[in-house]
Amino acid sequence: MNYYIHPCVLIEGTTEMERWDPHRHIREAPTDAYGDIRFGGIGQKTSKYIRVSSNTRVDLLYQLMTEQWKLHPPNLLISVTGGAKNFYMKTHLKDKFRRWLTKVAQSTGAWILTGGTHTGVMKHVGMAVRDYTQSSSSLKGQIVTIGVATWGVIHNREALVHPEVSCYSCYTSFPGDHPTS
Repeated sequence: MNYYIHPCVLIEGTTEMERWDPHRHIREAPTDAYGDIRFGGIGQKTSKYIRVSSNTRVDLLYQLMTEQWKLHPPNLLISVTGGAKNFYMKTHLKDKFRRWLTKVAQSTGAWILTGGTHTGVMKHVGMAVRDYTQSSSSLKGQIVTIGVATWGVIHNREALVHPEVSCYSCYTSFPGDHPTS
């Protein structure tokens, strides 16, 4: 038997459910979620993050990453996509994947793009870059990895919000890492 589930939302302040409508249930506002994030573990690393709208202009994101975050412009973009379901990869295949990915990214000055979660193929990408970073000298090129995740799947996302921020994404260009009102 097949089931079709209509996504529903709870109407705030009531116990009524209504069918999900992106035009009614999504609202855009200047972002209050951006800054530095520290990833724990052995090789603790601090990285940048920002929450943006799905229709944010790509040229503005590129400008933010290259001019404000000081990332070197990429010579190549490597997009690693696949399922978010965790899977087993044989050791020799995992080693080849990690070596290939890090060698290509480092030698070409590429940016690696993933879905930004710690599951499935994205987890393998993250582990490859982490292991490369921990084992390489500072003389080797740094690998830039950019995770683009849906806000709703981010664990502990409330901790990434800074409600005192007045406006960041409403600028036509990003004036600095920390905006003023």
